[in-house]
Amino acid sequence: MQRSLEIRELLVAISRLPEGRRTRRDVWYESQKEHWIGWLFHYNSAGAYGRKITSGRDAKFVYNHVVCPGLLTYLAAAAGVSPTRVRQARRIENSEGSLMARVGAIRQLLPWELVQDALLKNGFVRMTD
Repeated sequence: MQRSLEIRELLVAISRLPEGRRTRRDVWYESQKEHWIGWLFHYNSAGAYGRKITSGRDAKFVYNHVVCPGLLTYLAAAAGVSPTRVRQARRIENSEGSLMARVGAIRQLLPWELVQDALLKNGFVRMTD
């Protein structure tokens, strides 16, 4: 089993992804790519979300704690995960229910290992040792 990407490796990978579609106008970011970059760039600080400052977390931890369905579906689609799975995830993203329920269901369909494998396979990141 390979290790999970470090947060900085995920940030570099996301910076290489295509922009994706524009988001709602009532948020500070114009795309989910920009949302990811803004969130990860300040991840080890309180940032805009008032996070606790911690260390030792990796990309898998980040992915498994995202509470925005659009972040997850964008990342999977842009990384090159199966379009069928991404379509299913987008249906969940746009369904009724709490954010926590929707992101949980999306992560069941698109686990971190699947997304990381797509990022690696499609050349968006190379793991460093």
